Amino acid sequence: KSKGNIENLIFAYEISKKLKINEKIIIRALNNFKGLAHRQEVVLSNKKFLCINDSKATSFDASLQSLSNYNNIYWIVGGLPKYKDYFDLSKVKKKIVKAYIIGKSILFFKNKIKKHIPYVISKNIQNALNNIYKDSKFKKNSKKTILLSPAAASFDQFKNFEDRGVCFKNLIIKQFKRG
Repeated sequence: KSKGNIENLIFAYEISKKLKINEKIIIRALNNFKGLAHRQEVVLSNKKFLCINDSKATSFDASLQSLSNYNNIYWIVGGLPKYKDYFDLSKVKKKIVKAYIIGKSILFFKNKIKKHIPYVISKNIQNALNNIYKDSKFKKNSKKTILLSPAAASFDQFKNFEDRGVCFKNLIIKQFKRG
């Protein structure tokens, strides 16, 4: 549902029409389309939670795409930041309930976030999810978005971003499926 995805969808539709592909075939293909794993991948959606795996977001600009698309966000952020990565939370800070900093570069992320949004140092994804679960119990009547969009590389704690995303998905299924 992101702006970028909608633009891509319109572009693909226009090309398909120019190639004279039957509209029913186009619609069927769109309805069956599965997005890429680890890129704004919906892991769980129920009455209480929308859990998004955006582990592929290894820069702030990549995370900004996800932060722009959701509301009531419990944001898991951290890892190894890109050199001279620029953080501007001004357009999304009202969408973020709290940030949960993971990884070895805690001071970097703390300094980028502390003046803009509430945060807690969680160190790893398991702790972040435990903290989110506790924090989210106090917010009753709205659906909460749990977003892993780390704005950083994963090599400090994982083999790669896929490994980080799989860890997140497994923990979500184990911990939040019941909620």
